[in-house]
Amino acid sequence: MLSKVVTVSMITAAFLMIAGCGVPTDPLEPAEPGEVTEPEEIELPDQLPAEVEMWIEQSKERFMAQALEHEGILYLLVTYGEKPTGGYTVEITEITEKEDRVVVTAHFTEPGEDDVVTQALTYPFDLAMMDDPGLPVEFVATGAESEIPEQQ
Repeated sequence: MLSKVVTVSMITAAFLMIAGCGVPTDPLEPAEPGEVTEPEEIELPDQLPAEVEMWIEQSKERFMAQALEHEGILYLLVTYGEKPTGGYTVEITEITEKEDRVVVTAHFTEPGEDDVVTQALTYPFDLAMMDDPGLPVEFVATGAESEIPEQQ
């Protein structure tokens, strides 16, 4: 009797597990209109193109967000400007491709009052890259900042 109960319980559990598993969607299949997709972020290479390196160097002293298309790749740069000490960070935490735009979320942190930080000027920034979808880019700030000035 007990073995029948255990067997029925195991079969029921197996059916519930199978029913709860959906069919995965094909990541290569195009999204439905209005659907949000997570674009595949490209791993940053050891050496960036000279044009991109120069763009970063010219930008890092200003607090801003920018996008640059170069040879079919969309570079997404968020710079926190010149800071008086270490302990300031910016991190691109999410990139979402919507039907009409790419939304880039960046998280900002500042050092706490009692944090031990480097006593030197710093230039926090983060860079991400993806295949260029040909859409406008919107930047969103979280953490210590509520908005990011965009390059005009």
